[in-house]
Amino acid sequence: MEQEDVKVKILKNIVFVAGHPRSGTSLACQLLESAGVKFPSDFRGDEYNHKGYYEILSSKELSKKLIKEAMTVENTIEMNKIVDRLNEYHAYSGLKLVRIAALFFYRHISKNMRAVFVFRNPADVKASLLRRGIAEFRPNWLENNNALIAAYENTKKSIIISFETLINGGENVKNAFDKIDFDIELNIIKPEQRTQKKSRMLITNEEKRLYNVLKELEAESLGI
Repeated sequence: MEQEDVKVKILKNIVFVAGHPRSGTSLACQLLESAGVKFPSDFRGDEYNHKGYYEILSSKELSKKLIKEAMTVENTIEMNKIVDRLNEYHAYSGLKLVRIAALFFYRHISKNMRAVFVFRNPADVKASLLRRGIAEFRPNWLENNNALIAAYENTKKSIIISFETLINGGENVKNAFDKIDFDIELNIIKPEQRTQKKSRMLITNEEKRLYNVLKELEAESLGI
């Protein structure tokens, strides 16, 4: 098939939730769901994410290919299928991305786009991943969260928020989602479901510096 035979479809009324695995992305999806956002998902809940993972299998696979290959004909066809599925909803639909660089391919075809960028202390992320038997995720925490910063800086209608802020709930969280026009229900936050807190795992100096930058951006984003 010739490249010009495939046109990219427009993704309408979309909110992206992006963050490294075990950073609170599923909790952010639950909050958006309480505000009426529809998340198609192919993964049920388990002991680690009781409410489910809010991810589309084909989107997970496409993210890897987009980062490696960009918009090939095959990848454009797969993206169009995902767009069709998301556009089935009349109100906002949601898409969760854990390989954050993939967002840059979606944002060029998105209309009425919102985004929630979520991060978490890297020591707790690593401990939580190891608890699941995952020694390393690619891209790693540093690479993925650098991409998160770039995505946040290039997405006008977005917020950046930490897992620690999300799990504590309160008006800061509600006000944050108000900034992107979503009225969430705070009562769905269950702090007792937190699986990792203040891990003493070692992290690099670069990870420490980037985590501090993320916290500074959060404070600016939320006005706290």
